[in-house]
Amino acid sequence: MVIAGTINRVAFYCRVNHRDRDYEKYLADVMKRLEEKYGNQKWDLQIFFEEASGADPDRKEFIRLKAEITAGKIDVVVTMKASTIARDWEQFMEFILICSKKNVDVVCLDKVEDAQAIFRRIQEFQKRFFEGSDVTCE
Repeated sequence: MVIAGTINRVAFYCRVNHRDRDYEKYLADVMKRLEEKYGNQKWDLQIFFEEASGADPDRKEFIRLKAEITAGKIDVVVTMKASTIARDWEQFMEFILICSKKNVDVVCLDKVEDAQAIFRRIQEFQKRFFEGSDVTCE
């Protein structure tokens, strides 16, 4: 959770394919997106960069990011888009639930593919169509 007047810990998770290895070109966009969402704040930026498939559950930096979130060391995660987090829905849901339990916002540079908005739509779908079943995403 971002708190005004403090140094907020932000993780930039950047998973790329083999053709695009330059995460630095996105850093200005990361800071701009944070300012759009939260205003002028102080940020302690950590970068979690890896070249890997979004379907791979054993991504080293992804695992490290989840551990940092679980340990309470991250306030907000910024990523390119929801599919950067994971291309596997189970991995995506697990990640968003970890963030939700720790009050960690997930912000996507691509506002159309915003991870938290997608998660809310999934929760609403579940509520409407599976209410009363043991299927949950909470």
